[in-house]
Amino acid sequence: MQSKSLLRQILLAGVLAVLLVLALQPLFVATLVVTRSHADLAAIRAHITEAYADGTLAADEHPTRFMQGGGHQFTECTGLLLSIDNQPDPLTAALYPQLHSKYRGPCVELQGIAAGHETADRTSYARYWHGYRAYLWPMLSLFSLDTVRAINAVLLYAATLVFFLSLRRAIGATPAAAFFIVLLSLTDIWRMWNITTHALSMMLILAGAAVFARLYPRTRNVVLAIAVAAFFGAVFNFVDFLVNPPLMPMLFGFIVLAAELQRPVPITRACVGPAMVKAGFVVLAWFGAYGVTWASEWALAIWMSPNGHQAGLSILKEITLRLYGVEPDSVVPMYPLVPTLTMIVQSFISVGSVTVAVLAAAMIVHLRTNWSTFEWRRFLLLISPTLVATAWFEILNNHTQTHSHFTYRSESAAIAIIFAAAVMATNAPATIGSLLRNLWRRVRRGDVEPAV
Repeated sequence: MQSKSLLRQILLAGVLAVLLVLALQPLFVATLVVTRSHADLAAIRAHITEAYADGTLAADEHPTRFMQGGGHQFTECTGLLLSIDNQPDPLTAALYPQLHSKYRGPCVELQGIAAGHETADRTSYARYWHGYRAYLWPMLSLFSLDTVRAINAVLLYAATLVFFLSLRRAIGATPAAAFFIVLLSLTDIWRMWNITTHALSMMLILAGAAVFARLYPRTRNVVLAIAVAAFFGAVFNFVDFLVNPPLMPMLFGFIVLAAELQRPVPITRACVGPAMVKAGFVVLAWFGAYGVTWASEWALAIWMSPNGHQAGLSILKEITLRLYGVEPDSVVPMYPLVPTLTMIVQSFISVGSVTVAVLAAAMIVHLRTNWSTFEWRRFLLLISPTLVATAWFEILNNHTQTHSHFTYRSESAAIAIIFAAAVMATNAPATIGSLLRNLWRRVRRGDVEPAV
């Protein structure tokens, strides 16, 4: 009976999710049209030109101002180029955005076009919604790029703090602390604010996961969970520039399993099956909404294009490329598991790896001391959502490896989930402080053997 009830709930949730996602599509169009209609393109161009003059931007993609460099400057300049697309019709600018350049060096091209050096070159970039422009248009109409980035930082740090507090309530203080120590050590979240497109997508990931972490453990309502996942999947596609799509659904799946399998719930077939079904459908709802939103953008772009057939072929070509295609100037090995291994290596090339290594050593000491309380089944179930990131890496083989300097963030979050799950699977109270103190005592004694 319980399985039939769960199936009915999932079917109801699926219907609601489809209706919700379809209702969001015209809202996305209206948002772009309205914000574009009120954008002051002259002011935006002036603020971009000012950014080049004061070292916030640079034609060579290496800004001279402190903390303004780094990150994927190529993406930043692309987003700004699309934000000064001066097509007179707001609907066309919204749904069929164009770069006024050949798109070979966006930071060089942006500098000239912002200064008023128009060209006859046009490159369509209609395969994304580019919803981040709904943020850039009003912000750059009013503020300098330097100020916009400061606002990015405030919003990003606020989203990070809110997510931490929400996750702490959902899974416990120590697992949440372990998760965040690893995530912040192995990613550039702390300084991502200088690339607006990346900052916005990460803000949405963290804010969306915070909302989900507040709602699901309290309600355990699978209908609401699937509807919320679908909502955020659609909104994320609207804003995102294909930066870190698997990160949010992976977090959603982890939160569901953490709530469903939280102690004192025993790990039995009766509880594991429903928990996995709920987590699986939440992840599917997110990706389903993400896919429908993307498909609607492609349909609108083909409809708005003066040559719909050519536009459709261009979109199909890009899809093929980002899966297993090969670019002449960026050849990457197209072998299974290479993308995933690349992401793991990329995650550990930062200085923050030292912090993670110390935490890992402390957790190993804790696990060896309390090995009799460690539950392998609980641990493996809790880390199963990390397969979402792995599947994404393997399917989008080319994109994952070509842009490894930012696609790796989803793998860093997967590693963070593994740390949090290890704490949750060990039935022995601990804090980060106690873990580190125990490690220090072992190091001082030279005791590396498990406690008897």
